[in-house]
Amino acid sequence: MGRTELAQHYFPYIQPQNAWQKLRALLRDEPALAYLTTLRRRTFLPNEVNMIFQHLGRP
Repeated sequence: MGRTELAQHYFPYIQPQNAWQKLRALLRDEPALAYLTTLRRRTFLPNEVNMIFQHLGRP
């Protein structure tokens, strides 16, 4: 799943770029997920999405 696509599920009422910035801030605050903000790809693998759902809850 694309990182901006996932961010828009969590923050549907703001611009895509701003949604990603807010999601990135949430991921950085969670020690188990902080490494996801340093990845050089624009997508999350299914197991990474599941980890995000476990820590942040489903959008």
